[in-house]
Amino acid sequence: MKVIVFDLDNTLIDRQRAFTEMLKDRIQLTLPADKKHLKEQAIQDILMWDDNGTVSRSVSFKKYCDKYEVTCMTSEELSTYWTTISGSVVYLFDDVIEVITYLKDKYRLAILTNGSPVSQRRKLESTGILNLFELSVVSGEVGIDKPDPRIFDVMCDRLNVKPEECLYIGDNYVNDVLGARNAGWNAIYLNRLHLESDESQMIDSLKKLKKIL
Repeated sequence: MKVIVFDLDNTLIDRQRAFTEMLKDRIQLTLPADKKHLKEQAIQDILMWDDNGTVSRSVSFKKYCDKYEVTCMTSEELSTYWTTISGSVVYLFDDVIEVITYLKDKYRLAILTNGSPVSQRRKLESTGILNLFELSVVSGEVGIDKPDPRIFDVMCDRLNVKPEECLYIGDNYVNDVLGARNAGWNAIYLNRLHLESDESQMIDSLKKLKKIL
């Protein structure tokens, strides 16, 4: 194995923490006056509809606008606005710096993330660790999303390696683990939330990589 490729959201950065904090700052501005007291409920609803980032933001905001009768902006406008600010707040998980620094001495490192180029690039820049990675690819830049095996083929082409020489690490079992394996890659499931799973190649912290790589 020559290359280790990481997912970004909820793998290297705590996307849920950032999303929640940004919602707390912004939702109050869009709720109708007679529903301001429902701010916390509205935030929890959006987080539920968002399903840890697996559902399109536009879908979650459409449900929010419909349920809370938001009229100051449409769900499309809210989604567009969110894209302009998404990534301005970023939190690295505590295990990232230590493990990435350790692995960099042994392997080539890269990042492959789903999402829009604007928000994902802003997140990558905000992390302050982009210089530790040889390559970063955002699905919105190539027009292919995980779990489509073709985006993993794009990574191989750009890194000039074979699929079997690559290991992918991510928190989404379908998009990350199955997507990578269907492209001929090795994959490890990063299960930070300790979700029920029968997967054998699974870790709950990046620190576990120091024992197996």
